[in-house]
Amino acid sequence: MKVSFTQPEQQLSPYVALIWVFESRSGVPLADSRIIVPDGRAKIIVPYRNSLCAAVSHRLLNAQEHHIFLVGIQSNPTTIASTATDTGTIGVELTPKGLYHLFKLSMHEITNRMVSFEELFGPPGARLQTLVGDAEDPQQKIALLQTALTHLLQQNDKEYALLDHTLDLLAQTHGMMPVQELAAHTGYTRRYLDRLFQEHVGVSPKSLASILRFQEVYQGWMQHQSPTFFSNHWPAYYYDQSHFIKEFKRFTGFTPQHYAGIVNEFGRAFSAGQ
Repeated sequence: MKVSFTQPEQQLSPYVALIWVFESRSGVPLADSRIIVPDGRAKIIVPYRNSLCAAVSHRLLNAQEHHIFLVGIQSNPTTIASTATDTGTIGVELTPKGLYHLFKLSMHEITNRMVSFEELFGPPGARLQTLVGDAEDPQQKIALLQTALTHLLQQNDKEYALLDHTLDLLAQTHGMMPVQELAAHTGYTRRYLDRLFQEHVGVSPKSLASILRFQEVYQGWMQHQSPTFFSNHWPAYYYDQSHFIKEFKRFTGFTPQHYAGIVNEFGRAFSAGQ
């Protein structure tokens, strides 16, 4: 199993966090828990060798080979599976800004869901799928995807100053700014911000803040894996231990103690690029 990373082109960097390529001679490892936790990013997924299956929120999502899919922000852990054969998948991880700057959709409709580019864009989406599918290697496929995303960005000339500013505040504070303070800072009501986020991001400011806060602890754990890491680091982000355990279980499916004992090298491989 190998995961490699590519930095997005400069014009796309505010909207694309990173691009990865997953390759394996025997599919997604069955001996692994294969968990991908919520990270506040929607994704474009391109299975160019073999198909992938994702279990999320008691729903199965099937990503067929040679198709391009937009996957909305995940608010629950996802378990990935595939058949045990030669497998290759490209992932383009979008920042929350990337969703509404690139796609004209009601984003709450694709939260925890997946939709193909053919369904989104009709014949042009189908042509892009064919073009990317015919490209000889992953880097050529990535170049075609970046060209298509740059074209989408240039087509959308709408201003999103309030959304951009609010997301910057959440990112800068790692989700630690309370929503009431966020509303007071922007001068808009919490209800208005909720409606704005649901439409253009797919989750509420509170939900996104919870994911960002969790990621601060989770990424530290993935890098260090110290037996005392959770107990030493949760107090900086949660008001008590029960709150931390509840949120951790919500986003991983396990308590911190249980999660520390499971194998998730698949998830760890992707966290290396965060």
